[in-house]
Amino acid sequence: MKMDGKALLDHGSFQRMSMEMDAYDEKREVIIRQSRDILKASKQAIFAMHRGNMDEASDKLELADQVIEQLAPVIQAEQSLRHGSFSSAMEEYAEAQCFRHFLTAGTLVSLEQLNFVDRDEYLGGVVDFTGEVTRYAIVQATKRDIARVEECRNIVDAITGELIQFSFRNSPLRKKYDSLKYNLKKLENTLYELSLVAPNKAFKLSDDDEPPQDTNTEYSYQSSN
Repeated sequence: MKMDGKALLDHGSFQRMSMEMDAYDEKREVIIRQSRDILKASKQAIFAMHRGNMDEASDKLELADQVIEQLAPVIQAEQSLRHGSFSSAMEEYAEAQCFRHFLTAGTLVSLEQLNFVDRDEYLGGVVDFTGEVTRYAIVQATKRDIARVEECRNIVDAITGELIQFSFRNSPLRKKYDSLKYNLKKLENTLYELSLVAPNKAFKLSDDDEPPQDTNTEYSYQSSN
């Protein structure tokens, strides 16, 4: 529209902005869709590790790595696309990698060793990993593998010692940190209860020690007592 021969606005500028927004939305949809693949593969890897199938877990994490490699250039070019689905998937991926490294090496994998994981995703994954370690330890307790339970307690205790220096304030990491303290207490209680049971007697879980189960997902961990 023109008034007195002058354009009231730059029509081309608005067209460019509209096209940019459409392109951004298309990228976002791709990120959301493929982030589900990372999340699913990571959850399946954790489930496989609880069943003792490390080869399957490695295959699932390799799939996740392939998707991450595909999305990394898009995320690097548009950092705001990292928030939301992709970041949540990467947190699950970090958790799975931490669990695999602990089961195979007995230590915590470092942030620098992980593929395209940022600081907050790593910290969130580490805290969630302590929940998987606790579930794993409870199963080892039923087998009276005290040494393995102690290893689980030691890694969670070491993580607690490091994270106590952080100031999480009211961030999502703050809520996760509270669960870390619960996991450590649960492991300490498990070791104490094991010390009270005679060596020739089976260790039985109390109701409070049962690993949580999510019957609404095929990836939930189920204890095989």
